[in-house]
Amino acid sequence: MKWPDALPPRRNLTSRLILVNLAVLLFALAGLVLWTGLRLQTSLIEEAEHGWELKALIVANGLQEPLQNQLRFEDEQEKLHEPGDEEGDETDTNLSLAPFGDRNLQSIVDAYASEADVRITLMDTSRSVRYSSDPLVPIHIEDQHPEIVAALTNGEQHDIRLDEWSQEQRLFVGALVGTVNAPQGIVQLSVPMSKIMVKVRQTWIMLLTTATALAALSILASIFLGRQLTRPVRALTKAANQVAEGDFSVRLDMKRDDELGALAQAFDHMATEISTRLERERVFIANASHELRSPITAIQLRAELLQNRLVKNESRFQRYLVDIKEESEHLGHLLEQLLDLDRLQAGSYTDPMPALAPAESLQQVVQMMASPAHDAGLTFVSDIPESLPPVQAAAQDFELIIRNLVDNAIKYTPAGGEVRLSARSRNDHLEIVVADTGTGIPEADIPHIFDRFYRVDKARDRKGSGLGLAMVKTLVTEAGGDIRVESRLGEGTTVTISLLRTELREAHGPASIR
Repeated sequence: MKWPDALPPRRNLTSRLILVNLAVLLFALAGLVLWTGLRLQTSLIEEAEHGWELKALIVANGLQEPLQNQLRFEDEQEKLHEPGDEEGDETDTNLSLAPFGDRNLQSIVDAYASEADVRITLMDTSRSVRYSSDPLVPIHIEDQHPEIVAALTNGEQHDIRLDEWSQEQRLFVGALVGTVNAPQGIVQLSVPMSKIMVKVRQTWIMLLTTATALAALSILASIFLGRQLTRPVRALTKAANQVAEGDFSVRLDMKRDDELGALAQAFDHMATEISTRLERERVFIANASHELRSPITAIQLRAELLQNRLVKNESRFQRYLVDIKEESEHLGHLLEQLLDLDRLQAGSYTDPMPALAPAESLQQVVQMMASPAHDAGLTFVSDIPESLPPVQAAAQDFELIIRNLVDNAIKYTPAGGEVRLSARSRNDHLEIVVADTGTGIPEADIPHIFDRFYRVDKARDRKGSGLGLAMVKTLVTEAGGDIRVESRLGEGTTVTISLLRTELREAHGPASIR
């Protein structure tokens, strides 16, 4: 399970987006602040260490001459107070500080310490404390800490430790007074870490303040972005509910170039298609009800007359029986066509069909329709070459297409007229043409003749069910073909079917009429 999916299900999408973005941001910011803060803290401490090492060298250099003077003075004092000298023994045996200008060495150490705000401890080469700016540091105590040992070799080393005299964490640095070949002493600088950590704390506060500001801005941006992203979703939800309630006129009309815009366009297209299809279904149901009602009413009326023995005339009695039979056949034919049309438009058959030699099927249609054309007093002409390119279709469906077109041509051509069926190979297509010299179709009706139950003369046309051409259109479209109609009132109609040849269709991918 993905983490966002594990959030409480009642949270809306905006809250989920904000929470996810905030969690990711806080995690990233926390890591960045921690990494940056530690790096800056280390850098600041190292900078302070190097700075105090440099100051220790400066102090050591400044104390070199006073320390030389003090050591020289002490040597002189020791000579004056040699053992056996009674006069010298009676005087103070403690060595006093040698004057250096108007100051002595202790005052110079105190001055440096006060100026740098640091503890300065001066030791001799035996690491024994001689002078210190801090009265807590005992005189003459020997110091063995690493920065002192390193200073004797003119090395640089610092140490952060708990000071045994002040009991606070301090930074210690040492520097050699004099040279390695002629050392005079060691100077130690010590500063409380709290003084150094002030800048570190300021840096942490700055980082945390910046991170908090970024987090606040991110939250505001996440809220804004979340609302911008979920606003179309809310609009889509509202529109979907309206569609579910039966309002198919709702449209989103979002002008966006992103995925949400594409979703809105898909929804609008879906709503349009649903509305169109429902309207077609409504018209279909109305037309089907009308078409079924007529034969059922005729059968019912005649059956009641016969059942109640109201028909005394034998010839009328027989005619009613014939009418019932014809209406029943018409009703059965209508229902069969409805089922076939529903099956075809539902796409129930998708398996590719074998290649069909159209010439043979066309000849069978010619033989089948020759008799109805003769009975109608028409001339039926066929022009079908023996060799025609194969098409991919079931023989019964192909014959159904041609038979319906020829049957329509016969029905709507007055006696003495002509119906012509021809076929030819043109480029990469097979063209089949059904032409007649019949009554023709008004130009305004041509776009609708393939609609279910559509009739040109709705009041008087009872020659067909209005489903034949719809079936023809469906079969031709499923085959990837094209059908065109040209007609003029009083001059006749020409219907042209164009089907892709089998070998070319296979090159473009499998397809079939069914």
